[in-house]
Amino acid sequence: MTGQPLWAPPPAETEQARITEFARYASIRTGHDLTGGYRTLWEWSVRDIDGFWSAVWDYFGLPARPREQPALATEAMPGSVWFPGSQLNYAAEVFRGRDDAGTAVVAVTEDSAPVEVSWGELRRQVASVAASLTELGVAPGDRVVGYLPNSVEAIVAFLATVSLGAVWAVCGTDYTGSAAQARFAQLEPTVLITDTRAVHGGRPVDRGADVAALRAALPTLAATVVIDDAASVPGALSWSSVTSGHAELAPARVPFDHPLWVLFSSGTTGRPKGIVHGHGGVVLEALSKAPRRPGSVSADCSGPRERCGPPRDGSGSSTSPPAFADLVPGEAHTSLICTRSPHSFDQS
Repeated sequence: MTGQPLWAPPPAETEQARITEFARYASIRTGHDLTGGYRTLWEWSVRDIDGFWSAVWDYFGLPARPREQPALATEAMPGSVWFPGSQLNYAAEVFRGRDDAGTAVVAVTEDSAPVEVSWGELRRQVASVAASLTELGVAPGDRVVGYLPNSVEAIVAFLATVSLGAVWAVCGTDYTGSAAQARFAQLEPTVLITDTRAVHGGRPVDRGADVAALRAALPTLAATVVIDDAASVPGALSWSSVTSGHAELAPARVPFDHPLWVLFSSGTTGRPKGIVHGHGGVVLEALSKAPRRPGSVSADCSGPRERCGPPRDGSGSSTSPPAFADLVPGEAHTSLICTRSPHSFDQS
């Protein structure tokens, strides 16, 4: 099939694009001209897998790795082994080079005004929750699960969990407790972080009974942390108690393929099936999609669904699409828009 493209970026935008900058970097690194366009880079990436991915690693300034090891040590599928001997942490990369005074998240919900959280405050809360999880016995490889809407709290809980090398999974409060149970019970989680109320399409929803049933179905839980009304959940810890500390954030470096989060299939053809993503792959994917220009705003118009909105996605909800430019004026910092009710836009 031939024809004209529906749209092409203006030459000035192409010249400033991250992929163009990477092509220049790779050309200098290899001594070959790789600036001939996307196909030129693609052909190199499949012809020299080790050279391409090693260049990607170094271009983004990721932690030093053993140079005697190839980027792809084992090509078998399943069973491929990427970046053996390398160690990193998703949370460490999220906070690397951030200006504490800059805006990290703008949360927009149906029932409140937009809330901004700075990188410094986000770091403090993540460190505090990580310290609290450690006190609760959470160790690398343990699972922490969230029954939460897309929210600032979900971002904090996610980053705190993975900073320890523990594994995150989330199910939105637009799901019933039984739907959350079908996913979380497979993981044998150590800690549950949850809300007891939700707002969907302007309608308040009480999830107290769902939370109670969910806790009863998860016998491995050592603790439950409640965001909104801890007093209504026997034995639960309040969100304020785990976020009030002033610990130092020290993300644990883990192997490239160490589990980061578990997503789940829809469950329409049987029990939902877990899909594990590792730190390294998600870090590379996130960096490749991140805006190159300082001050750019990443907007996420999705509910948490099967993942959490880490701080390159947004979170929260809105009954109508907000004017993003009005929410975050100026371009002095990197910001993340949190927007959407699960019933406000298309569910895809």
